[in-house]
Amino acid sequence: MLFGKTDIDGQMSEINLFKEMLKNQIKKAEEEKKKNAKMYKSLGTIIGLSIVILLL
Repeated sequence: MLFGKTDIDGQMSEINLFKEMLKNQIKKAEEEKKKNAKMYKSLGTIIGLSIVILLL
């Protein structure tokens, strides 16, 4: 980023570029969260069932 080294139009362009990059990062993080949440729920269920089976 070149904040403070360009004119107003250049700075606005840099800010808009940064906003788009941030939106993409947020979207990727949300997708990863959805994927991992499902995996951890399944893993918790499997571990819980395994413990119950071992205790019986």
